[in-house]
Amino acid sequence: MPDDGSKLRDVAILADEGAEVSVEVAVSRMPRLAAELAASSGVARGTVRFARDRGFPVADVQVDADVTVVCQRCLQPMQTHLEAGSRVFLPHSEAAAAHVPEDAELMLASEGRLRLGELVEEDLLLVLPFAPLHDDESHCAQRDQTAPAEAESAEEVQRPFAALGDLMGRAKRDGPKRR
Repeated sequence: MPDDGSKLRDVAILADEGAEVSVEVAVSRMPRLAAELAASSGVARGTVRFARDRGFPVADVQVDADVTVVCQRCLQPMQTHLEAGSRVFLPHSEAAAAHVPEDAELMLASEGRLRLGELVEEDLLLVLPFAPLHDDESHCAQRDQTAPAEAESAEEVQRPFAALGDLMGRAKRDGPKRR
């Protein structure tokens, strides 16, 4: 049965055992990721393999999820597939983290423990597209064709500075006012 990512796990024990843990974490249980999505439905699935590297517990994370994001072209929800994989050093303190290789990815495992869901969430956040777009632009084009009809029914756009140019021109023509 896969781990749901909510239980605190001792990373030193997992690393010493060379454990491999299957994870299945609901997107709704990953608040930072869910905040970036159009919907918090879905499940992230993958494996976390533990080992030691240079004396530190490390986790090799492989995870994927289908999530709903907002297309930045048409502003409509769209499905996208995320795949993440990384090796993460898991030092137990800030002092220990100072000795992790500079180019290594790390996540502090306070007091040597962490929730696997946090590892999964971090990896998915790193691969989340900054500006997701539909692969098929025709989806967005169909949306754009319906936009003019919607725009006509919308309230008239107010432009509060539209007359500012006229006022400035009038002030230059009339010159400064004296009291």
